[in-house]
Amino acid sequence: MNNFNKGKLFFIKFCQVLISILFFLFLIFVIKWRMDSLYLNSITTKDIKIGIVDEVKKTYGEFLIATGLREEKFVKPVVLIDDDKKDEKDENVNSFTVPEGTNLDSLGELLISKGLIADMPTYKALAEDMQIQDKIVPGAYEFAKGMKVKEILAEIAGIELKTYKLNIAEGEGPAQVGKKLLDLGAIQSDQAFIGECNRLGVTAFAPGDHEFTMPMKVENIIKTLTQN
Repeated sequence: MNNFNKGKLFFIKFCQVLISILFFLFLIFVIKWRMDSLYLNSITTKDIKIGIVDEVKKTYGEFLIATGLREEKFVKPVVLIDDDKKDEKDENVNSFTVPEGTNLDSLGELLISKGLIADMPTYKALAEDMQIQDKIVPGAYEFAKGMKVKEILAEIAGIELKTYKLNIAEGEGPAQVGKKLLDLGAIQSDQAFIGECNRLGVTAFAPGDHEFTMPMKVENIIKTLTQN
């Protein structure tokens, strides 16, 4: 009878210890489950939830790897992209390819189809003013919607846009203005500038501060500088 009581007491204590161990392991499992969920949500913009069955399978697999019963396999990480942000990016960016042999007309049609320019006459006038007829570079391009047409054409032609600021004093004529433009690096010849002014019949300019962006035909520089 005494041995029976001892055996009963041992069994009760064993059950208590076993229950404590199981409860402790359960707490560890719940904490690990929570940490795995937080980790996955930290590396993606989506709201990800891990089910208890998935966590059990994951933990079991990790246990087998830790004990050497299963070989660890390297899994290439996958970056999850939020669909809303992906769609937003796609909506704000135009991607297209300029093929070999593209001329001003076919480039204009392509830009119109992508919604980057509004009409052909305005586009052609700007393209001719920038003198990019023989500078179109074939290739793949990405442009944000709302980007200025001049910036788009400059990138396709592989040229750099440069903005110049010029102050014209009262009474300054073609010789003085041409010298200032030459010093700025906006033109290559002040004599050619004076000749173009003579052709257009321009003898005076609007005094004050002016700003213009190159490349631009000398004729249009003169027209810009004569406007208030």
